[in-house]
Amino acid sequence: MMRSCLKHFLLLLLTFTLWGCGDDSSNNGTADWPVPDFGKPVEVGADDYGKWVWVSMPSMVCTDGSTGGFAVNFTEASRDLVIYLQGGGICYDETTCALGGAPKNVGDDPINTALDKPVREQKGFFNRENPANPFKNSNFVVVPHCTGDHHTGNRVVDGFHHVGYTNITRMLERVVPTFKDAGRVVVSGFSAGGVGITANYHQLASAFEVVGQDTPYLIIDGGPFVRPPYLKESGQQVLRERWALDDTIGTFCPECLMSGFHEMYKKSAQLHPKMRGSLVTTYEDDVIRFLYTTLNEGPLAAALNKMSGAKLREALTDLADWMESQSAATQPAKFRFYYYEGAGHGTLHVDAFYSAPGLLGFIEGQLGEDDWASVRP
Repeated sequence: MMRSCLKHFLLLLLTFTLWGCGDDSSNNGTADWPVPDFGKPVEVGADDYGKWVWVSMPSMVCTDGSTGGFAVNFTEASRDLVIYLQGGGICYDETTCALGGAPKNVGDDPINTALDKPVREQKGFFNRENPANPFKNSNFVVVPHCTGDHHTGNRVVDGFHHVGYTNITRMLERVVPTFKDAGRVVVSGFSAGGVGITANYHQLASAFEVVGQDTPYLIIDGGPFVRPPYLKESGQQVLRERWALDDTIGTFCPECLMSGFHEMYKKSAQLHPKMRGSLVTTYEDDVIRFLYTTLNEGPLAAALNKMSGAKLREALTDLADWMESQSAATQPAKFRFYYYEGAGHGTLHVDAFYSAPGLLGFIEGQLGEDDWASVRP
């Protein structure tokens, strides 16, 4: 008991010491970010290493008000860490909350009901058996999407708990103390989780930086923020109001609320100059086309005539061109794009991680120390 208390005290002392050191130019963007109330590390028995284990968190809440949490799969192979946000549907008005496919809870058996099957079966970059996998020796933390808000919100409205952003804060309170000695931290997400990992990157990165860890790597899978007019101001405004984004994204990126959510890529790079980030997606992602048509024109329009593949390709090209034009303002942080042909949705957690042309090399380049090039055929 005495040793545990001493360790907790030393962690808090380290946290506040690091918090107070330096000026805004050297603290990697943590000065404007509130330190979480770090709690008890996650403990997993030796017999459960290599298995998925559910960590129930009463402070993490799903759309219907029920208790949420996160899953872990730990290993003795290293102290490397991957934090992964799952996707799954959208809920922002009466129609989308009824038909948008977003889970409202994690179910009675979250490992089997809340984890995506490829994650549960350890496909893609969760596969520990594939020697080519650069993440095979990593510890995994997976947060299901049960708030309908793409992990970005902080509001209870009409009985819907859109508190995905707050849930990530609660998760960090347990995971950061568990991996304060992490070797390499990678944060990633798919679909709604790709949107969420972008929106949460500042708080995720700050949480590790404030305890002395290196800036996490960012890998976004199938959740791009395209620029206006491809995502209309009206579509952004409805999400801003419904999910109270002024209280989450707006706290560190006010320009995101004014100019467009795509500004998060630039802002994250400016706040975290050691960031090495990437966006991975197909050019004609069928789900992303449906999502943007829903936000721009409404669910009925999306069902009848969703955005064309050519239009999404144009939007993705525009996004990459814009971000590359911002390099002078975002150095020394680096952000690269991996685009490839097709309409599939999701790459990293499925077998496409190994079959997509050049993707493994692209990711290995990102995890290295030198610069690496975007792939934009």
